[in-house]
Amino acid sequence: MDKRYFLCSSSVIEHFPKFEHSKPFKSGYTFDKDDYYYIAVIDIDRVSNYSVDVIEPFNEKSNIQNIDFWCRECVGGTMDASKITIAGMKRKGVFVEIEDKTSLTTEYNQAMVIFNLSRKYNCTPIELIEKVIG
Repeated sequence: MDKRYFLCSSSVIEHFPKFEHSKPFKSGYTFDKDDYYYIAVIDIDRVSNYSVDVIEPFNEKSNIQNIDFWCRECVGGTMDASKITIAGMKRKGVFVEIEDKTSLTTEYNQAMVIFNLSRKYNCTPIELIEKVIG
């Protein structure tokens, strides 16, 4: 079976550290300069069940801050990623470079672009992030 790669918030990896995952990377946006993101090979059923059974009830009861717990599958999309470069992602941040070159900003679209870029550079999505963060 082929591996399924997911773009994830850091809390997914905090709760499931044994999943194969990239090093943490930053978006490049100033509004989330303290946040990290990952590409991971996850068991989506385990993550979904955990989200429903643990994260959502916590977030519903929390008066302080919700846990930012999400993942989006990296699958092929029709968007053109040809103008996005590893150098640009290193310089600006992964999500900022994607937005600058494609105008795409949602996690779903970013995950698709990351998949397309991994094909462009003939590597897995995790290996792509490793190239970006060096």
